[in-house]
Amino acid sequence: MEPQYPADLFTTCLTTPIPMALRWFVLENRLSMGGVDPEVVTQMPGKLNDRKTPLGELNWVFTAITDSIAWNTLPRALFQQLFRQDLLVASLFRNFLLADRVLRSLGCTPQSLPRLPPGTAQHPLWQSWDLAAES
Repeated sequence: MEPQYPADLFTTCLTTPIPMALRWFVLENRLSMGGVDPEVVTQMPGKLNDRKTPLGELNWVFTAITDSIAWNTLPRALFQQLFRQDLLVASLFRNFLLADRVLRSLGCTPQSLPRLPPGTAQHPLWQSWDLAAES
């Protein structure tokens, strides 16, 4: 129970990953984010499906990074099954990677079936997301 996060943090990660990822980044990086209010992430301009907008660009970067993390950590057959056969399943598993990262930083361990390999929450490619979020 952290007052600066939504009551159902897991569901928020799955349903609205970009605002949640940005809120988490602002709260976890107080030094680099200075006096940025975490509520400002809800006012990100643009549309998720329009890459020419800030929100759309962040969504595109998030998708590319989470797909790359999955490609690098999952067995090929499982990657194909989870990230290439069904758009809804792919979206949920991308967002689950975020939930795994956020919840582990708060001392929780989310579970999925099929089980994801250890280390996805600390994968080096998350640094690329952090850079995009900070920018």
